[in-house]
Amino acid sequence: MNKQRLEAFSDSVYAIVITLLILEIRIPDVRPDALAHALVGLLPEVFTYVLSFFVVALYWFSHHRVAQQVKQIDGMFIWLNMIWLLFVTVMPFPAALLGRYPLQPLPTAIYGIDLVLANVTGFVILGYMKNHPQLCHSVVDSMVLRRQLPSYAITNGIYIVAIALSWYAAWISYLLYAAVLIGLMVRFTRAPNPLQDKGAA
Repeated sequence: MNKQRLEAFSDSVYAIVITLLILEIRIPDVRPDALAHALVGLLPEVFTYVLSFFVVALYWFSHHRVAQQVKQIDGMFIWLNMIWLLFVTVMPFPAALLGRYPLQPLPTAIYGIDLVLANVTGFVILGYMKNHPQLCHSVVDSMVLRRQLPSYAITNGIYIVAIALSWYAAWISYLLYAAVLIGLMVRFTRAPNPLQDKGAA
């Protein structure tokens, strides 16, 4: 399989996942005079949809950055990419749970666990690229990984705190998920691709 086919497949998966997220929000089947109240009841699902939409978009952005650096692929890279996509495709399930059972510990924790697993897989892929420089346009060396490690560690650390807090104050977990998302979106927007620019912080 060539790189272009894997990229096209991955992009299709991300597009399908984002589409599936909205399908969980159903139009209320109520009388017209009860519609406003029913729409208010949908707010948790709408919030979860918006949060998850941008989470998946951020993973797609990160995947695109990796793909820019990849020159060719091998069998192991394909399977690592598939594992990454696995955790991305799972996202509609915890998102649906979170929207249907807002502020409940278990759905809030499951949501965070999926985020952690996706992030860990992404970092493993970077490590694989470092150890197989023939796959890359330029070498992903130890310095690049060291620069990326704090971001991954802080992000996953916050997610783990959010998972733990879900059993005591789930609303704080929501805030942490949203805060990490906003922070990463700002960082990704401002910073160049660190896999291409070794001087990036």
